[in-house]
Amino acid sequence: MINVSRRKFLEQIGAAAGLLLMGRSGLSFPNLFLSDSSKPFEMLVVGDSHISGQGLRENDKFYYLVKEWLRRDVFGASRQVNLKVKAHSGARIDLHKEELELMLKAGDDINKFHHPEANLSQPSILKQIDFARKEYETGEAVDLVMLSGGITDVLVANTINPFLKEKKVRGLIHKYCNESMLKLLEHTTDTFPNALVVVIGYFPIISTKSDVNKISRYLFKAVKFPHQLHFLLTNGISKQLSMKIIRKKIAMRSRMWVKESNSEIREAIGKINAEFDKPKVIFVESPITEDNCYGTKNSMLWETDKDNLPEDQRYSERKEMCPKVFAELKHHHYGKMSIRMCELAAIAHPNVKGSTAFAEAIKKSLDRFSDSPYYGILRR
Repeated sequence: MINVSRRKFLEQIGAAAGLLLMGRSGLSFPNLFLSDSSKPFEMLVVGDSHISGQGLRENDKFYYLVKEWLRRDVFGASRQVNLKVKAHSGARIDLHKEELELMLKAGDDINKFHHPEANLSQPSILKQIDFARKEYETGEAVDLVMLSGGITDVLVANTINPFLKEKKVRGLIHKYCNESMLKLLEHTTDTFPNALVVVIGYFPIISTKSDVNKISRYLFKAVKFPHQLHFLLTNGISKQLSMKIIRKKIAMRSRMWVKESNSEIREAIGKINAEFDKPKVIFVESPITEDNCYGTKNSMLWETDKDNLPEDQRYSERKEMCPKVFAELKHHHYGKMSIRMCELAAIAHPNVKGSTAFAEAIKKSLDRFSDSPYYGILRR
């Protein structure tokens, strides 16, 4: 940032707010740091388990850390910051055709919000936008939207599955992280025309630095793969051979997922920003790398404890809640292991250190954004 106090910076922006140009849907440039303390700063969070902070208590979630930074440091506690969260675990950008048909046929409510830790596709992220809009007096009231989306459409398993054809995975990533993301961003910017939209990128789950024992314990003890496969890949000899080979292949696929999803999301963002006079959507890449992903020495992702149970802050809560949530569904299209996978859902999501790292990355991106040439005219 330039060498002026943030309060002075905000005053300058507030004084020059009227200079913002008009674009496709009203203000062409988000009024993120306007210092109009006469109205609350409205922040909305939509998306999947990544941005909803699976396994974390509220005050450890990175969206909450960003909200507190805005309230305390950016506005100096002079402006109220309202936070609305519609994101939940498992949310897809939009329900897939076959899934939607099965749910409607069974009579399930595709618009019902369940416990946010339960990994359910519905309500979709597009629907989250619609529900949120109804709770604001006008769409113009929203200042900041933070979102993540795409991995539940591609499927997490596909992002690390070394046996799935690479061409198919790339096709899924393009379809959901580019085409579907573009649809989501169009809907978001149309619905909330004054908001800055921050898209949060995904991270590598496993790398060649991930511990073989931790990988195998999760796959074969936590998930409870068949006993025969458990022995085959976890006995002393084959674990060092087979699992290391599999780890390398999984790491390569995980690396491809991050690279390609980042690229496809950036392309979708570029298409949206091209529709405005000034950028309206920014992308924040993951601060979690192959050095601190699952099973590494300094992992920033939730793992399992000494008893091979999820070590996150909300496992006991999910253990009680997951059976109840899935009992409410009339069609179990999620599979036989739905409840088990719901209980384990936090594993490989950002832990407290990972969440803090994401919050810092978002704050730096917002700082760079407010210090960009597009704001130069406001600081004259």
